[in-house]
Amino acid sequence: MRSLLSSLQDFDPDKNYVAAIIITTDGSTYRKTGAIMLIEQSLKFWGLLSGGCLEGDIVARSQKVFARQKDQIIKYNMRDEADMLWGMGSGCDGEISILLKYLPANQQHFNFFFSLKLLNSGTSLYLLLDLKNNHQIRFEPQANPDIKISDSDALLSIPLNAPHHLLICGGSPDVPPVTAIANQIGWKTTVIDHRQDYADKNKFPFADHIEHIKRSAWKNFELHPFDSAIMMSHQFERDQAYLTRLIESPIAYLGLLGPTKRRDKLLEQCGTQFSEHEGRIFAPIGLNIGADSPETIALAIISEIQAVLNDKQVGFCYRDPTR
Repeated sequence: MRSLLSSLQDFDPDKNYVAAIIITTDGSTYRKTGAIMLIEQSLKFWGLLSGGCLEGDIVARSQKVFARQKDQIIKYNMRDEADMLWGMGSGCDGEISILLKYLPANQQHFNFFFSLKLLNSGTSLYLLLDLKNNHQIRFEPQANPDIKISDSDALLSIPLNAPHHLLICGGSPDVPPVTAIANQIGWKTTVIDHRQDYADKNKFPFADHIEHIKRSAWKNFELHPFDSAIMMSHQFERDQAYLTRLIESPIAYLGLLGPTKRRDKLLEQCGTQFSEHEGRIFAPIGLNIGADSPETIALAIISEIQAVLNDKQVGFCYRDPTR
């Protein structure tokens, strides 16, 4: 999704585009149904539908879509070992069908870019693709209780999730690597600190927001936009203040630096204990990957949040029976 959202920087409302959307897969494929790649009429593109082996051909085939102004479905059989490009060269062993959906400027691109802007601002959507009726597309907010979404032979519903938003409480020197990795995978980050010199935008080039939040202002700081929060102030008193309020919020993941003794003491000061929050509060924070530097600790933190929020039991890929 990060690549698609980056297209907004170059979006030209007067140009035509093609959205390449995976509509079916069978067997092992790099991306699954619902993955999207965007192509502009100059053939610049955003996003990947494979590890790089299909994109050139997809872009080349989109030229006919631009010329004919008509949708097209293309298929790749990566099981054919006689085909060195799609078979043995791709590293996959499956079949994939891709819709090349024409997005004309004179039809406002069927609200595709308007929807990307909503997505970028924090509104999660469904892309609804009518497979039987000229591949018509429309977008609906995921939060709309009146929308009943289910896939069928005629309708493909593709969830488009807004970028994950991570709140980092504390602007310590070990925070920049966290914001850098989060930015690389398309997350948004907000860094707050009660110390004016720690809330310095120049120290966090990859953070989306850096705010100086005084102690007295923390109780009124808006928590609604955030999906996860980590406390990295390295100050017991501040982490206690952060944690006391964050426990009462709907934020799904809360992470704390430091050993278990520190965690338990913090929770005791908050009037609770770890057993009541296991699975939501993670401390010591991060996956056990042997992290021993700010950069590897940041990797461990981001990896843990990714696993928890996707309800994954972390392990080696080769031990995953679904891979």
